Amino acid sequence: MGQRVQGPRYLLRIDDVCPTMDWQIWDPIEAILVETGVKPILAVVPDNRDPKLMVGPAATDFWDRVRGWQARGWAIGLHGFQHTYVTQDAGLLNLNPQSEFAGLPYEVQLEKIRSGLEIFAREGVRANAWVAPSHSFDVNTLRALREVGLTIICDGFAFHPFRDAMGMTWVPQQFALPRSMPFGTWTFCHHPDLTPEERVELREDLLRLGSRFISLEEAVALGDRKRSPADAMIGMARSAIRLARRWRCLVRRGH
Repeated sequence: MGQRVQGPRYLLRIDDVCPTMDWQIWDPIEAILVETGVKPILAVVPDNRDPKLMVGPAATDFWDRVRGWQARGWAIGLHGFQHTYVTQDAGLLNLNPQSEFAGLPYEVQLEKIRSGLEIFAREGVRANAWVAPSHSFDVNTLRALREVGLTIICDGFAFHPFRDAMGMTWVPQQFALPRSMPFGTWTFCHHPDLTPEERVELREDLLRLGSRFISLEEAVALGDRKRSPADAMIGMARSAIRLARRWRCLVRRGH
């Protein structure tokens, strides 16, 4: 049986961490994390080839920084391989119709994952979890991850972390902005492109909810349970919100 959780618990995930992100934006974000004591999940792209993430000069000390974050107890997620979208497959979560992995043969996905992990290993970094670009991956991705021994996934919808039939532990990622919840384990996701106003809001949110934030390791310890029928409600709610947003966009275009 999984450990019983009293009250809500929160995690913070930050995606698209790579050498060419905007370090003038990142440095204040890192200072906020240090100040508040929140231990985030940093989703690192091993070999970024996405032009959208090339917003500044590459940091020559990038991997030194990553090793430092991990030494501080922050989790490092394997954020795909090159962050390039090669299919229009939305994968298991059916959130975004673009993927670096979903729809590709098992052998191709396995090679990409191995290549990313080889870069991490060369740089002295451990992958603590899998974080798929655009939340898009499929059963072949899970098979490949299990093959290389990476069995923690930061994604999906549930009230708490859970373990699936393949032995993979899912730490769900449900919302973008931090918010107070009555119960459950909730991962909020940001990107390293926050405006000054958004950074102020992030600091306020982390200070307000700080005592409820836990690390990835603590979240995984809560995952000794199966996904319940009630957990599916989160996915249905997200789908309903997504459809409502698309409908509003269509209506606006019609006007």
